[in-house]
Amino acid sequence: MKIAEVIFDCPADSSDSNATYFPHETECGKFYECHNGEAKLFKCPAGTYFDTSLDVCNWNVDCGNLTTSTVAPTTATEAE
Repeated sequence: MKIAEVIFDCPADSSDSNATYFPHETECGKFYECHNGEAKLFKCPAGTYFDTSLDVCNWNVDCGNLTTSTVAPTTATEAE
């Protein structure tokens, strides 16, 4: 899912017609797509993280020191 236009300097070799992918600097569930020199930020679906070895969002990914996010559980209150 594309989430925003961002300021990310695509490498010079990403200015051809093939897209290249780069991990986000701090968050494991986000990545950049560089295409024709233009960068776009994407977010992986819930429960998946960017797999740099395959350039896809995947389930079993070692994020190292990057931030991972989980959705906090919601609780219902009982009506009195």
